[in-house]
Amino acid sequence: MVVLPDWVRKYKTKGVEIRVSGQNYYAYEMSSKWNREKKRADKITGQYLGVVTHEGIVKPRSMGLPRSDHEYGNISLLYGIAEKTIIPVLKEIYPTMWERIISYVILRNIQPLPMKSVHYLYEKTYLSRVMDESMSPDSLSRMLSSLPEDQSIRVMRELTEKGEYVLMDSTAVFSRSENMSFLELGHNSKGMHLPQINVMILFSSTRTMPTFVRILPGSIRDVSAMSKTIDMAGVEKCVIVADKGFFSPDNIRKLENKRLSYIIPLRRNSSLIPDADGFTGVFRYDGKPVKYWKRENDVYIFEDPILKSEEEKDFLLRIEENKRIGKQFDENEINFGKLYLLSDLNEDPERVYRLYKQREYVEYAFNVYKNDLEADRSYLRDDHMMFTYMFLNLLSLYLHFQILNMLDGKYSVRDVLLILSRIKMYRFEKQEIMSELPKKAKDLVSDMKIDLDILRKKG
Repeated sequence: MVVLPDWVRKYKTKGVEIRVSGQNYYAYEMSSKWNREKKRADKITGQYLGVVTHEGIVKPRSMGLPRSDHEYGNISLLYGIAEKTIIPVLKEIYPTMWERIISYVILRNIQPLPMKSVHYLYEKTYLSRVMDESMSPDSLSRMLSSLPEDQSIRVMRELTEKGEYVLMDSTAVFSRSENMSFLELGHNSKGMHLPQINVMILFSSTRTMPTFVRILPGSIRDVSAMSKTIDMAGVEKCVIVADKGFFSPDNIRKLENKRLSYIIPLRRNSSLIPDADGFTGVFRYDGKPVKYWKRENDVYIFEDPILKSEEEKDFLLRIEENKRIGKQFDENEINFGKLYLLSDLNEDPERVYRLYKQREYVEYAFNVYKNDLEADRSYLRDDHMMFTYMFLNLLSLYLHFQILNMLDGKYSVRDVLLILSRIKMYRFEKQEIMSELPKKAKDLVSDMKIDLDILRKKG
């Protein structure tokens, strides 16, 4: 039995039936007729009277034809999350600009379009009904130029909780812009010599989300820059999670001199890898068993039995194809499925393994940065605009990961936003009516506890 809100119940008078569909309430004439065979009264639903609103029952003819419709459900989710996290900080630090900032950040989650196309998306969504902002290319370009860097850093510091482990890594982003002093020649993965900048990111391991970003000249990827970035963010505990290419005795000494913790994978032929006897224990990661050995000489050893089987199968197929020889199999068999991590952390092996695996999220965040940057590089005329652009993308990723952390793996973030986009708000001459909720959207609204009234209250 559906419990009607008080404001709806007062319209459920004699001869009026209220029906519920999604978030909307509809009124119908209702009468009864005695059924001799059943020996009880049958309910008879009559004429449709209209939509029940706070102002009364609105008749269909008085509403006129729909003037427009806007995507509503996806915006409600993103705005609701932002209102609890980013918006209070933006209101404090950017009191006159926060609405344009959050509108742009939300829209980038819906669809990461080039700046020249953002206003088309803006007009499609309910943001254009509640935000009195311009999303034209010129206005967005002015926003990138006008946001002071020190205030953007304050925003990121507010979003970075103190006293937690935060993973850190860096990557190169290539560009052909002629007006950025940070651009310096470097090599990409294909060996091409291209101008690049270096992007460093801090990623919360406890909350699984990016919290701080910094850009540097392309040639700077040293430990001193990492240490300064951590100080700028105000982080107390930080673990540098790097790739195999970062390892060198010199880099390890620099990390230790700066008192920076680290987790660095070793190549399987590294001389630092100790001899491993019987494994110490097993834990589960993503539903799969992982074997581990006792830490020795700062090296943690892990083995994924499923990966081991796959690597063994692949190696044997290469032998069958005459691309490998049997002797090589004997030499490599001990390393199948193995992961060797060098770390100064004296922690439970499962904790170290999970910290390292969160690097996948960092790499995902970097991929978004790179792909989005490609679309907008023509607008990024100088170092300051590049930094502001990276800052706004960080806020967008912050919302993205907030949603990701609410999901159980059934849907991706993109899936969720697409499904919720089907919840629309129709605007009539005298009234706004929300569309009926498709089943998947209705389930998401319930499971994620989305407040579908949040934007209407603001409007």
